[in-house]
Amino acid sequence: MRKALLMLGLLAACRKEVPPPAPAPVIRVERASVATVTTRAVSSGPRLSGTLQPQQSASILAETSGTVVSVSVAEGQAVSRGVALARIEDQAAAESLRSAQVAVQSAQTAVAVAERDAERTSRLAAAGALATRDAEVARAQVASVRAQLGLARSQLSTARDRAGNQNVVASTSGIVSEKNVSNGDVVTPGTPLFTIVDLSTLQLEAAVRADALGQINPGFPVDLEVRGHPGQRFPGTISRIAPNVDPATGQVRIYVSLSNQGRRLVGGLFAEGTVRSVSRQGLVIPIEALDESGSAPAVLRVRNGVTERITVQLGVRNEAEGFVEILSGLSAGDTVLTGPARTIAPGTKVQVS
Repeated sequence: MRKALLMLGLLAACRKEVPPPAPAPVIRVERASVATVTTRAVSSGPRLSGTLQPQQSASILAETSGTVVSVSVAEGQAVSRGVALARIEDQAAAESLRSAQVAVQSAQTAVAVAERDAERTSRLAAAGALATRDAEVARAQVASVRAQLGLARSQLSTARDRAGNQNVVASTSGIVSEKNVSNGDVVTPGTPLFTIVDLSTLQLEAAVRADALGQINPGFPVDLEVRGHPGQRFPGTISRIAPNVDPATGQVRIYVSLSNQGRRLVGGLFAEGTVRSVSRQGLVIPIEALDESGSAPAVLRVRNGVTERITVQLGVRNEAEGFVEILSGLSAGDTVLTGPARTIAPGTKVQVS
């Protein structure tokens, strides 16, 4: 009887239902931690950096000695070619001009007198009143004073040029970047007065490794970021490549031209960018979605609300714009987690909030 009761108790215990397992927790993920695999233009090429400088500039030097009596422009002012910048007062040049003018007048008078004498002597010699030799001497005197008149006129032209140099004018159009003189300064020939720069085209001088020369050529486009203009990109073009490699650094100098028609940029700004040696359409994700802690790069993809770790093959990496190209492992439209969310364990249910 006892055995029967015991067996009944065991059967009753076996009939008790085992409770179902608890549902897996769902982790909520912020929208900012989710990215979609998209297609965009990607480019690859050498990175470069340097300082922007005006491609053209002109130094205005004093061409005469004297005292600066007026300055017509200030730094940062736009000027046109031929406009007056300053005036230099040169007393010696003024005296030379007056002396040269007097010398020309005297020479002209001497020529007129000599020509009248030669004409009179010729008539008398023809009438037999004077010897033929006297007429020849008179004609020689005319030639001599005419030569003196030519020399005086040449000296007058030189004096006028020197006096004209008292007016300092702009040799080109642009912006006055340096003003080195003020009223009252005494200058001599060769003294720097002004520097005028043309900001319509800027130039970036940079260096690349010699082994990257196969990826660049004159005319290749360059995407530049300029300090002071965050989030903006400025297109440039490789204009020149130096013919020699620096033996100390193993690098080659290259020069990039950058149009600046709107005068948004100024000289001296630091710029960096990438030469677009190769450009194509590719799949990209944010760099912060990439997990490179393992032996191969991977991402945490979300499919049907569940995370899964996917190994990917990388292409172009653009640190400046914060994206990396995916060559395999993902498809356009896939959803991946970024930032701290990419550390969620694979197989976890997630919900975007």
